[in-house]
Amino acid sequence: MSLLMEGFSVVMELNILLLLAGAVLLGIVAGAMPGISATMGVALLSPLTFTMEPLAGILSLVGVYCGAVYGGSLSAILLGIPGTPGAVATTLDGYAMSKQGKPGIALGIATLSSFLGGILSAAALMLLSYPIADFALAFGPREYLALAVFALTAMAALSGGSFLKGMFAGFIGLFLAGIGIDETYGVSRYHFGYVLLMGGVSFIPVTIGLFAIPETLLSIERIGRAPRRALRVNRIIPGRSVLARILPAQLRSSVIGTIVGAVPGAGSDVAAIVGYSQGKHMSRQPELFGTGSPEGIACAESANNAATGGSLIPLLTLGIPGGAVTAIMLGTFMTHGLQPGPLLLHNNAPLVYQIFAGVFVANILLLVFGLSGAKLFARVLQIPESILTPGILLLCVLGSYAMRNHPVDVLIMFAAGMVGYIMVKTGIPRAPLIIGLILGPMVEGELARSLIVVGGEWQELFTPISTVIWLLVFAPFVAPLVMKGVRHLKRTIKTT
Repeated sequence: MSLLMEGFSVVMELNILLLLAGAVLLGIVAGAMPGISATMGVALLSPLTFTMEPLAGILSLVGVYCGAVYGGSLSAILLGIPGTPGAVATTLDGYAMSKQGKPGIALGIATLSSFLGGILSAAALMLLSYPIADFALAFGPREYLALAVFALTAMAALSGGSFLKGMFAGFIGLFLAGIGIDETYGVSRYHFGYVLLMGGVSFIPVTIGLFAIPETLLSIERIGRAPRRALRVNRIIPGRSVLARILPAQLRSSVIGTIVGAVPGAGSDVAAIVGYSQGKHMSRQPELFGTGSPEGIACAESANNAATGGSLIPLLTLGIPGGAVTAIMLGTFMTHGLQPGPLLLHNNAPLVYQIFAGVFVANILLLVFGLSGAKLFARVLQIPESILTPGILLLCVLGSYAMRNHPVDVLIMFAAGMVGYIMVKTGIPRAPLIIGLILGPMVEGELARSLIVVGGEWQELFTPISTVIWLLVFAPFVAPLVMKGVRHLKRTIKTT
């Protein structure tokens, strides 16, 4: 406890606190810009940390990471454009609530959920590092395969009122994920003779195009019609009844996000998908998800922000980065002569507890900036569409190009935009396509590695951990049948 208190006293020093606050604010701005993901924000800042003190450099990256994951919800709620891949699920209910005239409430729920998820994952980082890291270390190809398929079941949860349309969109995403070079056999496929497609289709330009371009085109359709009603944001914190209703969803999704974040290779985008999917399955009003449900926002934002603390668990305790962001952080640690792993906690215990304290403070700063700036953020909706639309298009082009510095990504973004516009007009949900595109490579790669491990013996795919996950995969489909059978049995007993 003394080490933790010392850690907080160091982090609360003015220079460290101002640096962390600036990093969180920078992360929020970066996350709110479509295409500028948390990974890109951390990568751009990383070289600047090499001349800093170890704690200052590491906390700068932590602040940008936490801020960017939260920042993705701002454009998702206000513009219907997920700023980061982890905000795709937030878009479904956040933007719907914003269009209902409640952007402030949507931002408030997102901010509170992000804060709660971040704080709980920070507590888990401090208290449960070794148990969770040992559990995550037990994951092999078979467990990753089951986890990826489990996340894919979210396509059904995000299908809205049409299961078939949602699955159709999901399979389009899986097909797009297969374009390029097969990592297992090195064979090129589905590039149709275009060399530029041999590098595959990045999900960043597809996400931007699929969500941003349709909204831009719809805005162009509205130009010249009745002016958009200015939305007044008089309230940000939702009422007590709403807070009480979303609290179980926030707690559940925070746990899910922390565990998923601790599994190397998953990340905040997978955490948000799993958290949203499970939230819908366990909700008393699942039919409201996708129509502006406060629970939907709470599930997605609690899970993806909880993954930030969860991803630091394997990095600090085992030296294993949980994703691209923590891989960059690993390089920063090593640049400062620090080797994350079991010895770090023993040899540099004060620094580790200062990092723990920094994660707590970063999430508190996130709450302060989020609530105090909500009215300012919501004023984006009052900008005339004739001005806002070209600005969004410019950000879309810059965000798509910045990922790989390749013009083909801009073309992919516009092509995805046309597809997204057609999907909007025909009522086909867009989120399942993104899920298929993100998780497709993970499913394919882990399936190939699993088959190598088991030597073609399918029964060997079921380890104790993977079996539990497979049961969770089929539970949403089997449970309604079981409940129907139970109700039928009860009626039969009563009649006899």
